[in-house]
Amino acid sequence: VSLGGSALWQRHTLTRPMSQPAAKKPKVVGNGAAASQDVQVVYAGMPGCFSEKAAKQYFNIKLKDEKYATSGLRSVATVFQAVQDGVAQFGVVPVENSYSGSLHQVFDHLLEFEHLQIVGEIGCLEEHCLLSLQTVSDKSMLRAVRGHPHILDACSRYLEALEKANDSEIRCEPAMNSASACKDLTSTPSIEPTAVIAPFEAAEIYDLRVLERGIANDKNAETRYIILGRAMRAEAAPAAGLAPGGSATEIPMFKSSIVLALSNVEGSVFKIIAQFSTRNINILKVETRPAATANSRQPVLSTSPRHWDYLFYIDFEPSRSPQTNKNLISALSEFSMWMRDLGTYQAHSNGLVVSRPDWSILDTASC
Repeated sequence: VSLGGSALWQRHTLTRPMSQPAAKKPKVVGNGAAASQDVQVVYAGMPGCFSEKAAKQYFNIKLKDEKYATSGLRSVATVFQAVQDGVAQFGVVPVENSYSGSLHQVFDHLLEFEHLQIVGEIGCLEEHCLLSLQTVSDKSMLRAVRGHPHILDACSRYLEALEKANDSEIRCEPAMNSASACKDLTSTPSIEPTAVIAPFEAAEIYDLRVLERGIANDKNAETRYIILGRAMRAEAAPAAGLAPGGSATEIPMFKSSIVLALSNVEGSVFKIIAQFSTRNINILKVETRPAATANSRQPVLSTSPRHWDYLFYIDFEPSRSPQTNKNLISALSEFSMWMRDLGTYQAHSNGLVVSRPDWSILDTASC
């Protein structure tokens, strides 16, 4: 199974796991009856959720010559476990929303499941819709809204405006994912008029009424998903791989992800950042997590971390020089307590900008 590459980089060649111990198959919550010879892709959620859409969007492009099947699992943790156990070749999990930020549990799982790497990513433009039972004819009737916590946050301004327009409090109820919120609403209707925030397609799947489309704080709301697999890191090939005339315009951008532990002492962060700067390597993102998360389930660090020691998850654009990348990793290892490579993969970029939403209630309620 190949997810593509370029002349500048070796291809990511992903094979089905070799001899691994038999593992108990995680519970599939929908759309999991595909032939065994198909490439198996798992996501957290149910048919109609945003993660399923992201999985299909990515693999429709990357697996042009192979059949694949998507299956929904009950949680992000079970997605990681299924890929590590060889039940599935790939997993798709959300890692960051353009408004509500990072999903911290995903970073913690990347640390826990040491045999997995990031082999790809995709950014998905997502239309958040307000859906209800057919008996709810107007959004002015609503008293509660359900959705994933990050989605509720990404639509917070709309919900505040709706409260003002209705002159009534609207209770926000967290759900595991958008599709499970839809299913729960239809299978166990609430006494109070209740809506869910979910993709437009979920309305047809679960026979729900669309009360409003595009209710996110940002009209161009986007979520970045990472693709998990048991893959080797791609290494840079010589610069001879450039297009004719030395132009790099046709070369896709790649991204490398690492995690390292730093002691909370003077100059520790500077020493790390300096390694990138002196090599003209661009840092794309830095995320911190308490070092305690490294040993919360299984020991990762050789010594017990102290409170206020941190793990730094760093995404960067690797050099086209393999030697430069090798020297960078060597230097980072020297100045950190511990480090792990999380993968190198083709980056996704679509140039979207923040755009003001155009909800129908903006004219009647100040936000």
